[in-house]
Amino acid sequence: MSKIKKIEVFFLEYPFPKKLNYKYSAGVVENMIVPVVKLTDDDNNYGLGEITHGQFTHTPITGLIKHFSDLLKNSDSENINQAWEKMYGSSVFWNREGIGIGVMGGINIAMYDLLGKRMKMPVYKLLGGAQKEQIRIYASNGLFDNSKQLLEDAKKAYSLGFRVYKMRVISPDTIIDLVKSFNKKFKNKMQLIVDAVQGSAANPWATKVSVNLAKKLEKEEIVFLEEPCRVENLQGYKDIKKFTSLNIAGAESIPTARAFKKYLEENVLDILQFDIATSGFTEGRRICDLAYIHNKPVAIHSWGSAISIMAGIHFGLTVPNVAYTEYCFMNHPINKELFENKKIKISNGHTPKPNCYGLGVHFKDILSKKFPYKEKLNTMIATNDDEIKLK
Repeated sequence: MSKIKKIEVFFLEYPFPKKLNYKYSAGVVENMIVPVVKLTDDDNNYGLGEITHGQFTHTPITGLIKHFSDLLKNSDSENINQAWEKMYGSSVFWNREGIGIGVMGGINIAMYDLLGKRMKMPVYKLLGGAQKEQIRIYASNGLFDNSKQLLEDAKKAYSLGFRVYKMRVISPDTIIDLVKSFNKKFKNKMQLIVDAVQGSAANPWATKVSVNLAKKLEKEEIVFLEEPCRVENLQGYKDIKKFTSLNIAGAESIPTARAFKKYLEENVLDILQFDIATSGFTEGRRICDLAYIHNKPVAIHSWGSAISIMAGIHFGLTVPNVAYTEYCFMNHPINKELFENKKIKISNGHTPKPNCYGLGVHFKDILSKKFPYKEKLNTMIATNDDEIKLK
């Protein structure tokens, strides 16, 4: 029996060169921060996980990792489902939908990675085996306010084998022209996903703005419109569904099947999204099974490093109703250090079953020195005084 010795978190940071000029509705994206979960057993084998959006919550994550490490210390590292329920049960009064679930998800993935490495098996086999030989994967970036940078980035994605690209809505006033530029350039070559970032996360628009945006996008060719309003705005989603024929996707920040239930019962989403690193494999499967019962496809959200990317691939291969998984396409060197084989194979918009042990990622302690993290206030709240858009 392999016992859990310790669980740690390492924050890696890479400041983006200013020339990249990555933007979203709340301002400039200045850095890539990766909170890596490392779970070590009593034989000094280790598994890796990741905590999505952990860059915003350094202090609570550090405390939660210590809490769960103390809780699981000396327990059987192979009893993954038991560990999930133990973590959930120990936090019953304060951890239902928040960052605690995200930390649990990172630990859950790390436990599977450890087991795969010890058993010399890929994680997808531990999850029940592949339902398909390959999975559709899309390049996710589009953090640009001009067509030149957008098209250059999309061209690079196309050359690497991607056939679907996701862009963000920086402003509803400019997005249509950018979409038109993309579709003109890549007609019959590459499809487009439009992410409204909870429409928009920092300074949310009135629902009417999201409705009008959806109507305008109906005239363009897109795969789906992602999160056109705040995730808690259930009525907003109902209004959008009433007035548009677009495929609407969303709810990536909802971490549990229980919380997803109302979105399925109200039928406000055509495609469910859940974050693989936040929900982990255990809760992620429950979400997908719930979507399956309601005849809904799933698009895995994976806005992180190589760890999240590989987790999405392994998991997506095993679930019949997973339609897409996401590849965070921001340009940074951390992924090359984490990918076991430096990169993954992508051809005609698909990636095949990985030939690896565990997830296919590794970690060297020197990475903490190579990509040093500087603790700081890091929020998604806009620092300007922009007025809320009403129309």
